[in-house]
Amino acid sequence: MTARQTAVAADADLKWLTNSASLLRRRLRYDAESARWWGLVRVLVRELGLTLKAAASAATTVLGTGRKGSAKASSDDAGPARIEVDLPRYESIFLANLSRAINHETPRRRGRVRERAGDAIAQARAYGIDVGLLQTALERTPAERLALLERNAEFLRAARRGK
Repeated sequence: MTARQTAVAADADLKWLTNSASLLRRRLRYDAESARWWGLVRVLVRELGLTLKAAASAATTVLGTGRKGSAKASSDDAGPARIEVDLPRYESIFLANLSRAINHETPRRRGRVRERAGDAIAQARAYGIDVGLLQTALERTPAERLALLERNAEFLRAARRGK
C-alpha cells in the first residue's frame, strides 16, 4: 500500500498520520493492519476526544483482544470508566475504507499508454496464422453457417457409428 492508500483506509489525513506517528514515536507502516490500528486511533480521538496517547493505548488493547463482539479498553474492569468498541461495526467501516483505498487510490502507472496496433487480421497474418477459413465462414449467412454445422455434426455421428 502507498501512504495515500493507508490514509484513506484509516479515514485520516496523511498529514495527521505522519504527525501522529511522530508524536507517538511510532513507525508508520503502509499496510492494512497498520491502517486498521490508525483508523481506530483516529475514531477514538475524533469521536471521544481522547488524547492521542490514550487512544493509541486503547486501540492496542481493543484490537489485541481478538474478540469478534464488542471489546473493552480499560485498565481495570471495576473502574468507574471504560471504553467499549463495537468491533464488527468498526471492521465493516474499515473494510469499506480499505476497499476504497485499494480501488480508487491506486497510483497511475508511469509513462505513456501503449497504443494498440490497428487491424487484428493483419496482426494474425503477420504472426503466421491462416485466416482464410475464418474469412470464408464469415462471408456466409447465419443460416448457411448453421446448415454447414448440421452437416458436419451428421458426418461425425455417422463416423462414430462406423458407417
